[in-house]
Amino acid sequence: MTWRDINFIREVKSSLVFKFLSVLISFLLVRLLLKYLGASNYGLWSVILTFLNWVIFFDLGITNGVKNKLSESLSKSNKTLGKKYISTGYIATFSFSIISYLIILIFSFLIDWQSVFNEYNFSNDYLRELVLIILFFTLLNFSLSMINAVFNAVQKASLITVNQFLTQVFTLTSLFILIRFTQSDLHTLALLYGCSMLISNILLSIWFYSKNKELLPEFKAYDKTLLKPILSLGLRFFILQTTMMVILTTDRFIIVHLTNAEEVAKYDVINRYFNILLIIHTLINTPLWPMYTEAYHKGDYNWLERIMRKMFYLGLIYVMAILIMIFVGEFVLEIWLGENVLEVLKSNFAFMGVLVFFNICHSILAYFTNGIGKTSIQLITSLLGAILNIPISIFLVNYFNLGINGVMIATIICLSFFCIIGPFQVIKEIRILKTNYLNAQKNE
Repeated sequence: MTWRDINFIREVKSSLVFKFLSVLISFLLVRLLLKYLGASNYGLWSVILTFLNWVIFFDLGITNGVKNKLSESLSKSNKTLGKKYISTGYIATFSFSIISYLIILIFSFLIDWQSVFNEYNFSNDYLRELVLIILFFTLLNFSLSMINAVFNAVQKASLITVNQFLTQVFTLTSLFILIRFTQSDLHTLALLYGCSMLISNILLSIWFYSKNKELLPEFKAYDKTLLKPILSLGLRFFILQTTMMVILTTDRFIIVHLTNAEEVAKYDVINRYFNILLIIHTLINTPLWPMYTEAYHKGDYNWLERIMRKMFYLGLIYVMAILIMIFVGEFVLEIWLGENVLEVLKSNFAFMGVLVFFNICHSILAYFTNGIGKTSIQLITSLLGAILNIPISIFLVNYFNLGINGVMIATIICLSFFCIIGPFQVIKEIRILKTNYLNAQKNE
């Protein structure tokens, strides 16, 4: 067992408890939000959060670029360069956030928000103010979330789990306060929800940089010449993020326009139910990205081959888990939501289970290719999926009357492109690395 394996196991074990608690809290949050807002307003809340999170996708891949470059720098024991990448990354993301907020603020007065969200129970001004409140906190939190890229690069992904857990705790506390002292109000919810997002990032950033002063970001460490390598690598991630945004995060937006907000609530609930599996998978998959980067640059093809084989076997376990979750889904929802339970069909569980499986397969392959910087094939397949996702969704919903199932089927089809081609690329890249290593050994 290599030191990389030992670190991977340690990181996964360190994350388990916090992930488990985060899952429990997320389930409780859904139940409390449904109680506080009702199904229709909960659906609107879910759509607005999704809509504003799209803004973060347009960061030109800065955070992922910093993550890869920082990981590469640290693999060469160059902490001075690493500090420069971190400092440059923070300044770039804060600049992006300020510019984005000002642009949307200016144009927000020209947008018919009622039409955007297909929601006419609230005035246009009310919806615009709600969007601007959530946007402010989302962008500020996005900049502070650079700490998560640093955690990844230093191979301490378990700290990301701690960060997520603390955010959930603060959000849950805020929601209890709202239910106890206020009536259902989206503006108040947005304010407290936004503050909850920030606290955890601030606390963990102070803690980490106080212990790792050599990586502490400083304005004088900003190096504009590093923006080019960050953006050069990040631009590929940006395009990938944008295409994956269209494939994975437009479902709620499509559903609210083709059906209604209550259908969005159904989709959101079963999505969160199966999210348990995605959370577990993320727990395992997240630490691997920087490890792939390091192993690739060191030519460790044996480790890469062994890990990818284990991830394949893990996929078989996911299949069994999904089948069980489909079978017990209705029973779990009755216990979970109580009096707020929604009428969800067995077919809804089945298609969401398949969607989650393809999502997991896609992420296994994407983390490998992203880690080694070979993203061309993923880019082509993702771009094709992004182009087809919305038209296929509309076609299946309008012409076959499949409702949310049609939207999920469209997403499955679009994810399948890379899931089919990706394995061949992984095998090819490992073989090339192995051949190069053996040729180098012969020449010595």
